[in-house]
Amino acid sequence: MPSNITTVINSEASQILSQLRDQSLPPATVRRLVGNLTSTLTKYALKTPTQDEQVAVIVILRSGLAMADPFLAALPEDANTVTYHLGLFREKESLRPVEYYNKLPAKSPKIKRAYVLDPLVATGGTAKAAIEILRDWGVGHITLFSLLGSEKGIENVAGVWPEGTDIVVGAIDKELDDRGYVKPGLGDIGDRLYGTSLG
Repeated sequence: MPSNITTVINSEASQILSQLRDQSLPPATVRRLVGNLTSTLTKYALKTPTQDEQVAVIVILRSGLAMADPFLAALPEDANTVTYHLGLFREKESLRPVEYYNKLPAKSPKIKRAYVLDPLVATGGTAKAAIEILRDWGVGHITLFSLLGSEKGIENVAGVWPEGTDIVVGAIDKELDDRGYVKPGLGDIGDRLYGTSLG
């Protein structure tokens, strides 16, 4: 694995991830477990901000929303924090990322680092797009924080901007299935979080 990838070894996180693999869980349980897993792993992703630093938290819509509150809760109460949202989804046939929401303002000079919250990295296309957007925005360093990724996807993302990006991931699965999902993975985490696969 490239040197800018950190795979967290944590027994509590492994136990939560094992529970999340159960595809029969109702959305409320999936949201609770994603929140608990985010809380458990956040300490491995966070760097203590300097006094004059503004921390940018970039939430990838829609599944990253479930990580936002527990991640933000781990920051010091006096941290100067801004939260922005990027709307990116993977087109079902081509598996290429599609950007549908981006309201990033002119970047404050106080923002040196951005944290990208994206629960799953499958092919890596969405995460790569987010990194490219933020690099062009002018961020000096990016930490991509994911709960689970595929080996191929994580390696793809690590090569986009290796000198400016760290990747912290809770676990890595070896394969992708023929639909581009992580295998064994968690399924479509967005659908599972919000129940949209049920109707």
